[in-house]
Amino acid sequence: MNSVAVVLDQIVAPVPGGIGRYALNLIRALTERPDLPRTFTGFVPLVSGDTVRRLHSLIPLLGYIDVSPLPRRVLARAWRIGMAVPRRNLTYSPSLLSPLAPRGQHIVTIHDTIPWTHPETLTRRGAAWHRAMGERAARFADVIVVPTEAVAVRLSDFLSFGDRIRVIGGAPSTDLVIPADSPARRARRELPDNFVAFVGTLEPRKGLEQLITALATVDALSLVVIGPRGWGGVDVATLVERSGIAPSRVHALGRLDDADLAAVLSASRALVVPSIEEGFGLPVLEAMSLGVPVIHSTAAALVEVAGGAALSVDVHGPRGKMALAEALTGLSDDELRRDLVSRGHARSALFSWDASAAKLAALIDELS
Repeated sequence: MNSVAVVLDQIVAPVPGGIGRYALNLIRALTERPDLPRTFTGFVPLVSGDTVRRLHSLIPLLGYIDVSPLPRRVLARAWRIGMAVPRRNLTYSPSLLSPLAPRGQHIVTIHDTIPWTHPETLTRRGAAWHRAMGERAARFADVIVVPTEAVAVRLSDFLSFGDRIRVIGGAPSTDLVIPADSPARRARRELPDNFVAFVGTLEPRKGLEQLITALATVDALSLVVIGPRGWGGVDVATLVERSGIAPSRVHALGRLDDADLAAVLSASRALVVPSIEEGFGLPVLEAMSLGVPVIHSTAAALVEVAGGAALSVDVHGPRGKMALAEALTGLSDDELRRDLVSRGHARSALFSWDASAAKLAALIDELS
């Protein structure tokens, strides 16, 4: 029976974000497929025994998990220059942290082109590392997975992959189910009745400042911010003070588990995704699956994923903040909201982790 090594780093990363969510759901769906004549083993940087046990509970059908003696940052630097590469016949990496080398076969994932198109929205070290690993992927990867056609097209401006690119998108998490005690969960957090939601890691490219500034011009509508701190010093309290909006109208909840996320998001008037750029935009589909209207920026991947089932706003254009404020105001139109909910349900139903896992399994079969 053939074995595939799966890099699990993103699932246990300090800030897993959307890539960690993508990795967990896709790998779990892959290991649950009954038709694969192979086993899957995990590989992680140096982590605790508790973390390994948690990974086994999250992906119960995964085989053993090989723990590197190198911590995450050291391993990332080593793999950037092709050192400390484990000997595996076939490796799947749901990110660019991949043991790319001449030996073995490699399926590697590039989630977006931000390190090339908007490096200023990343740390200097992070942007340089991603570009360097992209170059290694161009040299050594057998297949490059991207989440959208938008990323595939844009990536070709910077790296030459020929016919090795494949698109495997995400889907709403099967764990995202509205709990029966949702009202109590919201009440414990003292949330307002009329609010829009933002879901994402707090970092410069996510457009949170534009959203708060636009919201300051809209009456009787609050904002709930869901997501962990990332890099770049994006601080909700500072953005609120700078915008002039009443602090009582903005509620920062940090990272939520799936039950709390579903409880809060399902009660929102809309999810707003004002990002400068995205590779996929998983919260778009997850909100749609919960019956929540979506407003998103004109980032190409968001437009592709939403498929016309949401309101697209040129948030970062010349009149972006005004256009976003108009879209927020338009949420008072019940007919529009019902239409967005209906189209969103239909759109999100087109995506599933089983379908994504089937595509990944086919790639593995090609290389086996």
